[in-house]
Amino acid sequence: MLPGAPLTGQDSLRPPAATAGSAKGAEAEVREGRAKDPEEKAAELEKVRKSRLPALPVWSPSDYEKVKRGEIVAGQNFFAPVPVDPDAKIEPPVVELPEPVEESPQPEEAETAISAEHMAEYFREISRDGRGEPIFLSDPQDLLSQQEFRDRESFLHYHSSESNIDMFVYLFDQRQEFPADTDIQAVYQDLFTKHGPVALVFYHLGAPDRSQFFLSSDIRAVISQDEQDRALRAAVQEAFEKSDVAYQLDNFLVELSIRLYWIERELKAATATREARRLESETRVIPAPVGNEEDNLRLVGRAVLFAFCVILAWLSGWAGWLWLQHRRKYRFPEVECGPLLGAPHAAGVGAVISFSNAHLPPSRQRDQVPDYLERM
Repeated sequence: MLPGAPLTGQDSLRPPAATAGSAKGAEAEVREGRAKDPEEKAAELEKVRKSRLPALPVWSPSDYEKVKRGEIVAGQNFFAPVPVDPDAKIEPPVVELPEPVEESPQPEEAETAISAEHMAEYFREISRDGRGEPIFLSDPQDLLSQQEFRDRESFLHYHSSESNIDMFVYLFDQRQEFPADTDIQAVYQDLFTKHGPVALVFYHLGAPDRSQFFLSSDIRAVISQDEQDRALRAAVQEAFEKSDVAYQLDNFLVELSIRLYWIERELKAATATREARRLESETRVIPAPVGNEEDNLRLVGRAVLFAFCVILAWLSGWAGWLWLQHRRKYRFPEVECGPLLGAPHAAGVGAVISFSNAHLPPSRQRDQVPDYLERM
């Protein structure tokens, strides 16, 4: 319906809200429309057209008369469906699409590459805390949460306090690759040569089987490469027992710490063996220079004669001591006793205790031979 078109009885679909209830409202609307200037009406129509809103219907005098006669009931078709013309052709609205902006292709950094900034944070120096103690877990990319990082760092500090082999762990993403000029041996040469016994680990979070393990030179001099590989394989196998990446790191560190304990015991045993060999070489007696055969025989004869004299003197002394012990006799004094029951002895009955050997002192004879009821 065009703006400003008159309404008929069948076309009064949307009556104004102010006049839908009564004929008085319609009459007031007609009077107000008559009072407006054509210029004002044109201005209002132009305003409605610019606002792109549908125009309100306008009551004509004929419609007003029909309302008065009852031919048009205001609001009768207010909620009726909008009639659809079956022959009408609906053209789709024309949508103006913006012209595509051509973006210049930018080289994207590969996901497996480690940025130069992170590489500098990893291997600039050995990180230390506020107390000057080394930080054993390095994670510049924040692959672990703060609590997970503190828990693993605490375990590495505990391992360092209980073992002479410190364990330094560097965390990387599971798909990250190192630059061509960076490997674990070069990192050891740059940072840990003067640190003492150390175990260096490159651990890929989520991929324990990609981990790298390197021991300091003094340990590798004693521990074979096969044993080092076995320690790493055992730690990787233990890590795969868990599905969570943080728990995988836990199992890996615990198993590797146990393996380092046995490696440390082998180091102590090897050190003790080397020390014993050194002392043996230092205390080894240098043999006297060999003279002629006659001098050697004379020395041997003198040594044999001296030994024979010593043995003979010892045997003589021992035989003399035995002879004296055999001839020694002990005499026991007679002890005078007072009368018993008015008699010198009790009814002629007494007891005599004799010893089994008359040549040994009583203190050395444990077995005494009593002879009771022997008549005096």
